[in-house]
Amino acid sequence: MSLSQVPSEILRLIAANLGPDDLFHLAISSPQFEHIMYDPVICRKVLESIKFSSGYRQERETGKYAKALRRLIKRREALQMARPFHVLEVSSEALHFTYTNGALCYTTKQLSPVYEHRLRTLTLEGPSVEEVSIDVPNLIKDCDIPHFEETRPYQFRPLYHADGIVSCLYEQKKSPTTVRWLIIYSLKEGKLLNARPLLSTANIFVRNNCQYLYYGTKSYPAQGQRRWVIEGFSLKDLEWFPRRTILWDLAGAEMGSTICFEIFGNHLYGVSSQELAEAEEYEWDSPGHPIDSFYYAFRLPLRDPGGIQILPRSALWRRGATDGPIDDRWNHLQIAQDEKSGQVSIFETRKEWLSSWSRRTCYRKQLCWPSVPESTDGHTDGHPDDRPEDSEDECPDNLDSMAHYESASENSVHRGDTGFSSSTFDFRNTLVRSYNPSCQAFIDIVSTTTAASPTAKRLRLRVRRRPQEPCPTSESGHMPSSPTELADVANDSEDQYVRLWPADEGEQGSKLPDQSLDHYCDELLNPEAPFDEVDWAMDESVLVYSPKSLNHPDEPRSIILVSFDPGLHFPKQCHWVGSSTPPVSMSYQLSKVGNAPLGSSTTMNEEMVAPHSSKILGLDFTGESRQIARASTSTPKASLNGFTAFTARKKPRLEGVFIPTNAASIHCG
Repeated sequence: MSLSQVPSEILRLIAANLGPDDLFHLAISSPQFEHIMYDPVICRKVLESIKFSSGYRQERETGKYAKALRRLIKRREALQMARPFHVLEVSSEALHFTYTNGALCYTTKQLSPVYEHRLRTLTLEGPSVEEVSIDVPNLIKDCDIPHFEETRPYQFRPLYHADGIVSCLYEQKKSPTTVRWLIIYSLKEGKLLNARPLLSTANIFVRNNCQYLYYGTKSYPAQGQRRWVIEGFSLKDLEWFPRRTILWDLAGAEMGSTICFEIFGNHLYGVSSQELAEAEEYEWDSPGHPIDSFYYAFRLPLRDPGGIQILPRSALWRRGATDGPIDDRWNHLQIAQDEKSGQVSIFETRKEWLSSWSRRTCYRKQLCWPSVPESTDGHTDGHPDDRPEDSEDECPDNLDSMAHYESASENSVHRGDTGFSSSTFDFRNTLVRSYNPSCQAFIDIVSTTTAASPTAKRLRLRVRRRPQEPCPTSESGHMPSSPTELADVANDSEDQYVRLWPADEGEQGSKLPDQSLDHYCDELLNPEAPFDEVDWAMDESVLVYSPKSLNHPDEPRSIILVSFDPGLHFPKQCHWVGSSTPPVSMSYQLSKVGNAPLGSSTTMNEEMVAPHSSKILGLDFTGESRQIARASTSTPKASLNGFTAFTARKKPRLEGVFIPTNAASIHCG
């Protein structure tokens, strides 16, 4: 019996037990199944199977599960196919920025005609995007920082944002020392929560949720080295915890490369890919005892930082010496939560040299925390010798040793570029190097050249998704082992999983290029100012980067936002229709649309906080036609040289946009 002939009740039972990707492919396989993407019971069941995903968390209170599932699928498909929905230049005069938890926080400074130094927060959540602007000098004055001199040079930069709480760092040099303060501000309440003087800001980080905030620095002196020290703050009681936590064995200093911290649930997690003390009695290529590498992982309950848990070494095997040398420049370390189980895992991307060729690979290491009472002593202020030892049940001697070895399972390894593909870029031309665990894709910003200007840099988005089929084998059925044999297979298979955007003519997935649109995209992705490297941040749906010059690090620079979320709405943002020619001058067109404020905010201190009136340059592709023959479109009628004001858009019949895929899409919103 065909699936299209089974009773609707049976079809609902089958569909409700599929994953989001499988459900989408079933929906586009036949017009008879398109309705399952709008069935609230099926969509709720599917979303509840991934209850730790952002899509479920965002719509759990509203109950719009069908819309949330379609939005999640569109986002994943757009990211895997390198087809963003928005490309924006948020600012061309930014000094510092951070992007975390759906909010872009950045500072701007204007010297004339009126001096202004502002902290701007662009919140990319909710029905529309809103931006709040805070006057920095007034904020510092409200902190009652002694001897603040506005006329003298000082540094102010955002560090972190979560749950409407933004944390910033203020520094000003004063003879004979430097004044350092951590400033905690509530955007929801529009008021200052706390300001704390700091002894050091070395490798400072901040993490928080709606109840607790933690910050840490690598500043505690011990045995000729610096140790990580962490302090906690209750956002409910507005009080700091009386004791600080010192992590005696936590190594690593470069955030996102060798160490990372995140909050999941009621715990603060920390992971390092380095070990504090390395054994020196064995050589790298010693045949008897190869020097294996282990992670270091801990977690502490937010309400009781003294109850820290540290995983035994046997549970944190990383790699062996026989796996070859590593090019540390490519290392990318992050912690993510499984969408189904909520299990916390390490995702590390590294480039390893195997014989005469290299491969970029992402490894997933699941962290299995034992259900034992949490330790409450030994890891606050005190001597390292006072710390409790791991019990023998948790860490047997025969496992927690130099000789312990593991092999990674195939489902926990995503093998990337080998260097044989024509679309592979070297480190110098790969300015953003990230990995998206939700979509299982490498997300990069690469520097290419054009035929018209071979010496000019052209930044483009590059995505390499995970293959659905098993790794290719040679005709004899064995895995390729030599570079020559591997190259023969790689040349035929690697490029089909790689997408570059904007695409050039002749590249896979590209059509006849629209030179006007490509020119616009290049203008947005490539600021005119010269740059040497790129600062960046990314989450499940948004990539933010900012090119900077090493010779002038304090000069204003551009912030570029690339969004794969079709649910974002930017008031007064220009909208690309997709069937007409863009205007010749983007700046001219945007000046005609207007320079209206992005949003408004009513706060307790109107002098300090005000709605920001900003000209955000960009393109909105959510109205672009991306459909198959049976799907219908609805584009706005009121257009202006190929663009439509975002606020004037008419809602389509099905209230949404098209999902970009290789062959087919459905119209679901």
